[in-house]
Amino acid sequence: FTMKSSENKPLSASRIKTLQTCSWQYWCKYHLKMPDTSNHGSLRGTICHAIFENLGNPKHKRHYNKIVKAQDINVSPPIKRMVTAYAKKYEIDDFENLDLINQMTVEGLNYDFFGDKNGKPSESISEKDFDIKVTEGDKNFRILGFIDKLFLFKRKKEAVIRDFKTSKRIISGKDYTDNMQHLMYCLAVKYLYPEYLKRTMEFLFVKFNCDTEGSVIMNSLDDDELEGFEYFLTEIQGVINNFTEETGKSSLAFNKGYPAKDEGFAGKIVCGRAEYKGQLKKDGTLMWHCPFKFPQTYHVAVDEEGNRVMSAFSVKELKEKLDSTEHDLLKIEKVKYDGCPAFSFDRDDDLL
Repeated sequence: FTMKSSENKPLSASRIKTLQTCSWQYWCKYHLKMPDTSNHGSLRGTICHAIFENLGNPKHKRHYNKIVKAQDINVSPPIKRMVTAYAKKYEIDDFENLDLINQMTVEGLNYDFFGDKNGKPSESISEKDFDIKVTEGDKNFRILGFIDKLFLFKRKKEAVIRDFKTSKRIISGKDYTDNMQHLMYCLAVKYLYPEYLKRTMEFLFVKFNCDTEGSVIMNSLDDDELEGFEYFLTEIQGVINNFTEETGKSSLAFNKGYPAKDEGFAGKIVCGRAEYKGQLKKDGTLMWHCPFKFPQTYHVAVDEEGNRVMSAFSVKELKEKLDSTEHDLLKIEKVKYDGCPAFSFDRDDDLL
């Protein structure tokens, strides 16, 4: 059966990408609400995005000017305070992480930050959020997301969509040709600003020189491609609306084998090679693995209807995440997780 549009669960580019990568990973993240131990890279990215949003405000232009002149975010006391507070909270306030945050932010600010390289935009928007619900004919979906920067050029009827990336790899292969974020953001802009007939998407990989290889301009999408994408979203919407634990076991990354050269981070690689939690590589560093691979216990905050709202490994950490009003409304429960069904574990082991 298909749910009514009002009940459609929001589709984001990352949700769909997770589902396509591994159905069990999707089950763990969005249904079990398991804590996902974010790596330092994604935490650094969160801080960089917060700075870009802050400096995108015209009121803060003098801070932008100071930073670009000095090529150092620390010359702005408010930005320095913000970065220090975030980094301390995320426990990445060591020199190496702070230096990387500084370098990546300056790179993003250096590259046409206000979108006026080819003429001043009619409108410049930082962090444009969208929540678009479509129910017409055979189309039935809801998409949700945030556009880092959006430049609108009224005379040219052009919208330039920019997304900052702090990843260590530049997209290529299927990640370039079938990029979920590219499709979704262009579709969102088509609905939000239908008068802007040309939509250009650019990814800025701020770990690289954005004047050369770090700036990736995507191929333009015509209306037929976007309409085809809408039917794809309708199909995915049905899967996500009715997702169960059995669906979660239906398309495991492990069962997809190793990916072809152009498929990037996919298939068995997503599971990681570690055979147990805490396994070390030959050089003594921790061997990476999917955060949902091994058995573990964690704690969830549950509402009156039994829905999991938030999670953390410890009760203390969970209570710190909740605000004072939520404390009274939510119940905290301990959950035992048996590990990914693609692997066999001794289920009777005591979980750490």
